[in-house]
Amino acid sequence: MHGYANRIIFFDLSKGTLRVNGVKEQWARMFIGGRGLGLRLIMDMNLKLQDVNPYGPENPLIIATGPLGGTRIPLATRAIALFKSPLNDRWNYSTVGGTLGAYLKYAGLDAMVITGSSQKPVYLVVSDGKVEVRDARDLWGLDTVETERALKREFKNSAVLTIGPAGENKVPFAAINHEEWRQFGRTGGGAVMGSKMIKAIVFIPTSRDVDVADAKTYNDLVKNLGKLSVTNPGEAALRAGGTVRLIDVGNNMGFFPSIYWTKVVMPGWERISWEKVLKVDYFIKNGACLYCPVACHKVVKSSRGEYDLEYETSMALGGLTGVNDPENLIELSELADRLGFDSISLGNTIAFLIYLGEKGLISNAPKWGDYEGIKKLIYDTAYRRGLGELTALGVRGLAKRLNAEDLAIHVKGLEPAGYDPRTLKGMALNYSVSERGADHLWTMAYALDIAGQGGGRFATGDEKVMAVMDYEERSTLYDSMLLCKFGRYIYDWETMKNTLNAVTGFNYTVSELKETAQRIIVMHRFLNGTTIEQDRLPPRWLREPVEYEGKKYVVTEEEWQGMVKRYYQLRGYDENGVPKQETLVKLGIINSN
Repeated sequence: MHGYANRIIFFDLSKGTLRVNGVKEQWARMFIGGRGLGLRLIMDMNLKLQDVNPYGPENPLIIATGPLGGTRIPLATRAIALFKSPLNDRWNYSTVGGTLGAYLKYAGLDAMVITGSSQKPVYLVVSDGKVEVRDARDLWGLDTVETERALKREFKNSAVLTIGPAGENKVPFAAINHEEWRQFGRTGGGAVMGSKMIKAIVFIPTSRDVDVADAKTYNDLVKNLGKLSVTNPGEAALRAGGTVRLIDVGNNMGFFPSIYWTKVVMPGWERISWEKVLKVDYFIKNGACLYCPVACHKVVKSSRGEYDLEYETSMALGGLTGVNDPENLIELSELADRLGFDSISLGNTIAFLIYLGEKGLISNAPKWGDYEGIKKLIYDTAYRRGLGELTALGVRGLAKRLNAEDLAIHVKGLEPAGYDPRTLKGMALNYSVSERGADHLWTMAYALDIAGQGGGRFATGDEKVMAVMDYEERSTLYDSMLLCKFGRYIYDWETMKNTLNAVTGFNYTVSELKETAQRIIVMHRFLNGTTIEQDRLPPRWLREPVEYEGKKYVVTEEEWQGMVKRYYQLRGYDENGVPKQETLVKLGIINSN
């Protein structure tokens, strides 16, 4: 098949056995790759969610690319990791940029499924469909950057995945790091690697050729999309300010989560303003993923050299905790990455602890903006000591431990990203129906809300619901082809169709692609057994207002119910949010008999 390596390897670390399968053409057409293929593999393995221990050898760690991986299509160098999340006990996933999406294909793979576990620290070397297990005892205990640099000295032309102490100690929101400052960030993939005693995975290319179906159209697309990636206004804004520009946008528009979800404008936020401070005094250069002309990464000065600063980390470790000194924010962000954390979950959990301390529910918690106290707590969380034993539980686990569930902000056990749904109401639907939990990239509804689309940022009617669903379907295809979500400004349905067809030769229509996206969305919900009870928003968002420009905002129960129930109708779910039998059959997820 065009666009595929046509090789999936199944590696059992406990037994040291390797099995190689091809990619079924029917699966490739129905699920494309990446997220769709990974979920279909989980379904084919007949793994029941309730029977899989996230830290057990039976939990598969699936690392996959898509048909665009390894091509020169702009914004297509991404990969995905799928597993049962130790943070929220769901089939979950995370994506990453850098070089992995290409190097996985260059190493001769569409996907790798790792089961089993080791009795001692190891790292894996993957090339040409083969896996070598090596001793990692000398690497165990190193941070993510130290580990990757050590391996890159030995394997110079490679893509490397690493975990840090947070993953080694199985903190449920530990990340898998790549290219030093990029991560499979959300939902705890680093803890899954740590439970298997895998310190790192090295992918070594053996060929850089990707066979495409229509070379002329493909080359034209590479050229034309490359130009659009630079000239399109949305992409140009990313190139100019990356994600950190949203510090200014979020505070000016009043959606920047602050002081653990009590404010939407951070006190003293101007001290970490991108336009007035970070760009002027700390910015060094742009950084980019492989084959990406957008170069959205903003490299700033750090305590140890250069560091890639992002919006979500700035929100979580700055806004939510009250740290508004730029040097302190950069150092905390770098520390979180080196120790191997999902910085969104980390910042939320530390801020929740501070919030509970302020309410007298726990003693010895840091105060808002307490840089030294927060820094110590980050270390303690990675090593699960002192108060870090509590923050290592994540927000939901911490809330249960201290009997404070009504005060916790999470959906399905996942802490939210940097967009308050009380002032960006499309995000209320996004957070609700996301199978990952409170994840901003499930539908990217924040982009609709900020731009005033779907009826405007405060709209909750049919226009907003349908706009969010369209973005949800596009996001699903991005995660399966794989494409960066920042390609949303140029990869509309027609462009996605033309790109996939040029590479694969499958001759999709737009309606087929939309059905494919629906199939993957519904399959994920079916595998997790999600109902309306899991889709509920945290009580504080429904009853505790935030103030912006002299007005107070909440997500009302009626707004939430209206959006979710309408979404269920359009998706083919029953009133409890469960996919109907006819929906599952129609989409080919189950057989009619």
